[in-house]
Amino acid sequence: MRKAGRRRTLTAWASAIAVVAGSLLGAPAATAVDETFTIVVLPDTQGYTVSSTYEATMGAQTQWIVDSRASLNTKFVIQVGDLVESWPNVNHWERASRNMKTLDDAGVPNSVLPGNHDLDITTGQSSTFDTYFPPSRYAGASWNSPSVSYGGYLGQNLFGPDEIDRKNKDNFSLLTVGGVDLLILNLEFESPGYSMRWAQKVLDAHPDRKVILATHGFINTGGTRSTHVIRTDVTPTSAVTLWNQFVTKNCAIFMVVNGHWHDGDIGEARRTDANDCGQPVHQILSNYQSRANGGNGWLRYYTFNPGAGTVDAYTYSPSLAQYETDAGSRFTLPVDLTPGQDEVLVAGGSTWKWRNSVQSWPAAWNTVGFDDAPWSAGRAPLGWGAGVTTNIDLAPPTTDRARAMIFRHTVQLDDVDELSQVQVTTRADDGVAVWVNGTLVGSASLQSTTPTSSTYASAVRSTSAATASPTVFTVPASLLREGANTIAASAHVNYRGTADSSFDLVMTARRAESEPPVDPPAAPTVSATALSATSARVDWSAGGGGETTGVEISRGGTTVTASGASGSYVDTGLDPGSSVTYSVVAVGPGGRSTAASATVQLPSPPPPPGAPIVTATATSARSVVISWSPGQGGAVAGVEVTRTGGPTLQGTGSSGSVTDNTAPAGSTLTYSVTALGADGSRSPAATATVTTPPATEPVPVTLVASNASWRFRYEAGAWPTGWTSTAFDAAAWNQGPAPLGFGAGVATVVDVPPGSVRPLSMIFRTGFTVSDPGAHSAITLTVRGDDGVVVYLNGTEVGRLRMPAGSVTATTYATAAPSLAAATASPLVIQVPASLLRAGGNVISASTHLNYRSTPGVSFTATLEAMRQP
Repeated sequence: MRKAGRRRTLTAWASAIAVVAGSLLGAPAATAVDETFTIVVLPDTQGYTVSSTYEATMGAQTQWIVDSRASLNTKFVIQVGDLVESWPNVNHWERASRNMKTLDDAGVPNSVLPGNHDLDITTGQSSTFDTYFPPSRYAGASWNSPSVSYGGYLGQNLFGPDEIDRKNKDNFSLLTVGGVDLLILNLEFESPGYSMRWAQKVLDAHPDRKVILATHGFINTGGTRSTHVIRTDVTPTSAVTLWNQFVTKNCAIFMVVNGHWHDGDIGEARRTDANDCGQPVHQILSNYQSRANGGNGWLRYYTFNPGAGTVDAYTYSPSLAQYETDAGSRFTLPVDLTPGQDEVLVAGGSTWKWRNSVQSWPAAWNTVGFDDAPWSAGRAPLGWGAGVTTNIDLAPPTTDRARAMIFRHTVQLDDVDELSQVQVTTRADDGVAVWVNGTLVGSASLQSTTPTSSTYASAVRSTSAATASPTVFTVPASLLREGANTIAASAHVNYRGTADSSFDLVMTARRAESEPPVDPPAAPTVSATALSATSARVDWSAGGGGETTGVEISRGGTTVTASGASGSYVDTGLDPGSSVTYSVVAVGPGGRSTAASATVQLPSPPPPPGAPIVTATATSARSVVISWSPGQGGAVAGVEVTRTGGPTLQGTGSSGSVTDNTAPAGSTLTYSVTALGADGSRSPAATATVTTPPATEPVPVTLVASNASWRFRYEAGAWPTGWTSTAFDAAAWNQGPAPLGFGAGVATVVDVPPGSVRPLSMIFRTGFTVSDPGAHSAITLTVRGDDGVVVYLNGTEVGRLRMPAGSVTATTYATAAPSLAAATASPLVIQVPASLLRAGGNVISASTHLNYRSTPGVSFTATLEAMRQP
């Protein structure tokens, strides 16, 4: 059985094996998607944001990134800290934020992290960093998409409860380009333990992504990882500790980028070391803040070519419009961005059994069955001289030294048939030979290809040379076996008096990930329910077993598919009164289930309705009411009413009536009425005949006279709610005949006592009755109102005069102040649609408005006239 949950990080302590670029891994084979892309590193910008003098230089950097985005295929920008010179100074942060916003506005994905100038190194806090570069700035950025996104921050509780909330000071982003999945991990300056513990959770949650680690300080201008720290708020993590405890153990990290360090104009360095998987990790410093003009705009960008297995580094200044091309500024490094991940079979720094003796080697010492219990054990690197962890040198004099030390390590392997590209990477000086399960897989720098205890190395190699140029052997996968495997090695000196000799080994392989078998779903739980005489619903839910993603439902040789672990399907067109059996099979990633069945008995169809009992009554020359009630037979859900040359009318209910308002006058009409059942069945038609009276000429009628009595209200404050509606009760208002108001020509005075402040508006209501709205035409409402007026019929505004547009309140002024004569000469005349009238009571409401409070007169009256069929 495969062991579940293999991790690609190493939890055992292991020392890194340093290698030069390209010596450990050659260029990988091209991937299916070989899209070349660029990531920009924006070094310390504090020299540009400290004042307005050089702010334009940072602006030129970010604008150039935007302008060159298409040509370079730029996918991400990493700012490596020291955005500002002084963290409390908001002016510095304004400049930094303003220029980073150029990237935000253009949709260029980017990230930031705090350097030592961006936070208080005595408290670890930075309210300004939190204000100007919060998580929301990145979580809500327009550039978030399925291919690139802000992943989250320490304090978001993404992977369980976080021990502290650092806002955006520790964060990560996810980037996919073609077939390459990357994770960009940003850690705060001198990352405390809480940062590293959170970072480990991030990497554990994304095991299949290659990782670029960005932090403010890592290697210095001499290419050294420093032990120097300056934070006092926590136990800070030095670059050496970050490498030993985090970087080297997480084999997905292939690049570390940083700023911070500078020495005059010197602000570049790089080194490449092997991690505990034997894979190269490129560590690169770029920081130009000590150069002229705050840094002269120099920045670094990296163009990745996954197909070629390379990354090209370029150093460019948008301000100077020139490249820097020395070996420290323009270089190419190997990178392996192919999908998949090496599995570490033997980690660097592992514990080895060892023997250092001048005697001949024991027989079969390099085989699985050899008993190495008497041998000593120690952690690699083993040997003597600089850089060893376990000293196994013999006592002086050096002339008594053995020519070779021998080592054994047993590793338990399972599913070896899934392993390929098995390699051992050795650091050994002066010469080395390696066996796997007793078979020699390679030797280097030896005087014999069949080494023994008396074999010398063929050349002198120092420990540093062996570290810089490790030896890599390919192991045939056929040599590996299930269970215990023995890795054996011999390290040979060129001469006994050598000052150093050491040994360490890493063994890696690629494992073909095999998917565990997936169980098929169990038979679903099924039921069937009759919905009508001709339709049924089939319901299903998952019955257990493997995942159910859908079902196949069969009936009588016909099969339909439906999705979901549970759901329903409606089957129609069935035979009334029949018994229907459904067979349902659950479908999922693991296959198909056995069938489950459900049977349903459909009801017999109800009897159709009988012909209805029908009457037709002419209510006017052009209006006929057709009424029905049920006849013998089944239930009636409604009716269909037709007449020759007329519309088809629909009615609902077992009894009721519909009105034909298009009947011709003076005609004998026959209406055919068919009763309808709920299932769509139809009755025989019943008929009714009616003769409409001849048409007559309409006569004029006055619905509201000019001296009609009106209810009125003239008070300060807001109008009552709903005062224009027919349902409003105005019984408490005063009442009087029109015209109403104050000044000349009024019949009912509506005013306030002398000396009082007049309200700006009066409101009025009067009612009238209409028995048949359809019999009315040419309905004309004439209103005299000054200064301004708004008129409503049954709650709907029908017109306004000398009033502003928009909503009107009790405090709205009129737009003009006409005299009584002018208002009388220019009334508001409104043609009212008959559709606004209703049978029974109707209400006209109006509000009049002053143009100014001391106006000498206000009046209101209205008439409503129409033509009506007799």
